[in-house]
Order: sequence, then C-alpha cells, then structure tokens
Amino acid sequence: MNNEEKKKTVIKNCIKWLLLLLLAGFAYIKNREFMHRAIAEVGHTPLYVLLLAFLCGNLYFLFEGIVISRMTVTSEIRVNVPQGISCAYMCEFYRLATLGNGSGIAQVYYYYSKGLTVSRSLGICVSQYTFQKITIGLMGIVSFFALVAAGDEKLLSYVGFMAAGAGVIFLICLFLFLIMVSRRVAELAKRVLTAIGARWKRFEKKTEDAKLAIDSLQDQARLVWGNKGLLITVILLDLLKQLSWYLIPGICFTAGYDVNLLYCTALMAVCNMLAGVMVAPSGIGTLDFTCALLFATLIPSGEVIAAAILIYRLFTWFLPFLYGLPIALLYRKK
Repeated sequence: MNNEEKKKTVIKNCIKWLLLLLLAGFAYIKNREFMHRAIAEVGHTPLYVLLLAFLCGNLYFLFEGIVISRMTVTSEIRVNVPQGISCAYMCEFYRLATLGNGSGIAQVYYYYSKGLTVSRSLGICVSQYTFQKITIGLMGIVSFFALVAAGDEKLLSYVGFMAAGAGVIFLICLFLFLIMVSRRVAELAKRVLTAIGARWKRFEKKTEDAKLAIDSLQDQARLVWGNKGLLITVILLDLLKQLSWYLIPGICFTAGYDVNLLYCTALMAVCNMLAGVMVAPSGIGTLDFTCALLFATLIPSGEVIAAAILIYRLFTWFLPFLYGLPIALLYRKK
C-alpha cells in the first residue's frame, strides 16, 4: 500500500468514526433517560454475571487463537497457540479501529512477520474467514428452525424477517462453500470479476485483489480438505468460538428472569445471522438492532435488553480492543 492509499484509508476510517460518533450522540440525546436507566441497570448486574461474561468474551479469543495456530499446520512455519491468541487480539484492535476493514490485513501481516509467504498467509486468512462465515450461517439457520419448532407466538410474528435472513445467509454460505471446493465456480467468479474490472476501472484493483483471494482460498482449501483431522478441529473450534459469545446475553437475562439459557443462546445465534446480512461498517448497530427486536419477545424490559447489549459490547469489543492495542503497537514498531 503506497502513501496515497494509506492517506485515503485513514480519511475513510476518520469519516466512518465521525459518522458513528454523530449517530451515537444523536441517539443518546434522543433517548437520554432510557440510556441512563440502561447504564444504571448495568451497575446493578451481579458480579458473577460480569465475571461469566468476561470469561465467555475471552474464551472466544482463546478458540480463535487455537484456530489461527492450527491453520498453519499445512505450512512450513508454525504459529503456536500463544502467538495465535496475540494475533486474535491484535486483529480485534484493528477491526474496531478501522471499523472492519483492517482485521484481515493485520492477520496477513502477522503471519508474514512469522515467516509465511504473503500468498500462503492470504490463503489461510481467507479460508479461515470462510469457515467462520459458514459456521455463523449454519448455527443461525439451525437455531432459526429450532425456535420456530418451539412455537413461541411472539417470536413467530417475526418469522418472515428471520426466514428472509436465513435464506440470504444460506445462499452466501453455499456460494462461499462452492468457491472453496469447486474450480469451475471459482473460475466463473473470476471471469465475472474480470468483466466488472474491465467495465468499471475504479473497481479494477479490488477485483484483482478478489481474484487473488479466490486463488489463495482454493490452494489453502485443498490442503485443509486433505487433512480431515484439521477440518473437523477447525469446525469444532469455530462452533465453540461463536457459542462463547452467544451465551453472554442469556447469562445476563437468566440472572433476573425465568428464561431458558439454551433458548436465549439460539436466539442470539439468529440475531448474529441476521446482522451478518445487514449492511453497516463492521456490523455496528445491526446486531444491536436485531437483539433489541427479537429479545423484546422474551424480555419485557427494554432497559434490561439494552444493559445486556452494553455488557456484550464491553466484553466482546472494547476490552479486547484494549488488549490488542499494545500488541498492535509492538508490531507497528517492528
């Protein structure tokens, strides 16, 4: 990335943050009393709930670190688990700092700094991202059908909204899976990207980057599919990784309401699935919206739902961001 591109990236990130802060400020002013009550509700949260939420928030990065380490099994250079955890926290710092578009670049750089080639690093990152998206989609779809089977009348009023999200995420997962395993589909996607780059020159570099990512994904996917133990391990770790975060709202709600933790966890999986198909920088606001909408069918107090979302964001975003800051500064010096 040259200096001009770096400047453009910095400007874009600054604009994103400015818009986000303006929206947050407007939302706070319009709902000041409600936000005060929600923050007060966080203050009344039992200590054991906060400790469990803290544990679940960090378990995600433990599993992510193991995935990052295990994905280098097929490489000539291995990244150990502590290094993988450090990488996971560093990527979370860049994900929040850049509102989404810096996490993958940071992980590629981390692998490269350990001696892996750029193409291998890119292949590992893209395949890892693909497995994660497929896992989120499958967990959301299975949870959706489980919740529909449970027959909650309030939740069924949103069944069309959830079904549309499930349909979109299914198509995305299917496309990602076919890109990963089928040469024909990969070649077709590359031809489409070439046509887009030729028709709209401003997208030419992005389409070239996307074609490189497809090639790297195909190469890495063949190595992963050829190692069944690695494939099963990565899938299980991705399931545990997502589950650790999905548990947090249910842990908050079961402290004050007679609700089923498994039901809350399944509902959170649906919320994440729906948030994944809604457009926003780094998913900001989309998950909060779907949680507020769907959990309102279960929890009567809006302040309690808002408090749970604040706790969720604290332990899955802001604290990991702080943990990743010194790691990012260390690698920036290097």
